Amino acid sequence: MAETLTIPQRYEDIDASWVTAALRRSWPEVAVSRVDRGPVFGFKQNKFRIKVDYAAGGEGKPDSFIVKGNFPGENDPATGSAWAMANELRSFRDIVPLVAAPAGPRWHHIDVSDEASAIIMEDLTPQGATFFHAHHTLDLGQAMGFMDAFARMYASSWNSPMFGEGGAMGPGTLAHENRRMVNDVYFPTFFTAENWRSYVELPRGRALPRAFQDMGRAQHAWSRLWSLLPQTAMVVIHGDEHLGNLYVTASGQPGLIDWVARPEHWPIGLSYFLLCALDIADRRTWEKALLSHFLSRLRAYGVADAPSFEEAWFFYRCAAFYPVVTWLNNSAVWQPEAINTANVVRAATAALDHDSFGLLGL
Repeated sequence: MAETLTIPQRYEDIDASWVTAALRRSWPEVAVSRVDRGPVFGFKQNKFRIKVDYAAGGEGKPDSFIVKGNFPGENDPATGSAWAMANELRSFRDIVPLVAAPAGPRWHHIDVSDEASAIIMEDLTPQGATFFHAHHTLDLGQAMGFMDAFARMYASSWNSPMFGEGGAMGPGTLAHENRRMVNDVYFPTFFTAENWRSYVELPRGRALPRAFQDMGRAQHAWSRLWSLLPQTAMVVIHGDEHLGNLYVTASGQPGLIDWVARPEHWPIGLSYFLLCALDIADRRTWEKALLSHFLSRLRAYGVADAPSFEEAWFFYRCAAFYPVVTWLNNSAVWQPEAINTANVVRAATAALDHDSFGLLGL
């Protein structure tokens, strides 16, 4: 019988007893005698590497893992919100297996509640994985690899019956609720005068062209964008496709971490990825070729009604406005100001290059 695990509230709760019980989901024979917890890494104070010694069953098993959670007992807002952590782990556990997702770390135990959630997963670093960050943009080969990976994933859910009534991601399901929480609860918080002003007054806001600092104009463009998107196919998107959530394996295979998986119109995920993952000069040079590659791979993966290049190009350019608004309004708890600024400037530059305001009727 599987052991009952208490969701860890503090970093110190990750001890030999907890790790043993968590790993037994994958390897029933293991027993861990010692856990050495490394320092918390990343901007949010919610993950760390552990090294383990085995008392039994450790032959051929890794001795390094990553543990992540929101650890409410630390009483530190920098560990992140309970909802965000629960959303991420439920996405990884319950939604990602429903699609042809890119590579990701193997997880051994996930536990989720409204107050606390945690995961123990494989440590990809010893296997030679390369992780990206906002100041390490993709080269052309890497970008093409990710476009292929997204095409494969989108094709596996392209206007899927799973999104309909009674489907695995239809009304009443976790996936449907994820989209509702993001689109109907989180996004509307952007357009309050106090909230908007607080972000415009930060370096990220002051770095924006004046046209993007006007809340009324931005809200009009935002509404117009979402009125156009139902003309495009619904797919499962990763939901936060910036460089900090991307990696490649030692063999160059694209991988994703930190999911906010949900059904969404394909231009949202694709524009967010391209505008955040590429240097501005590279994006200007490569974006048409990358979009064409994406469309050809969609067809190769069986999407008979893939959009034409002209149609896709239009919606991609309209959706360039999406990451402008989301990065302007991104909480300073989630990313440092330098990353928020880098991404909002990349997105705003693309929106200017493509006259997104004009395409959206402003």
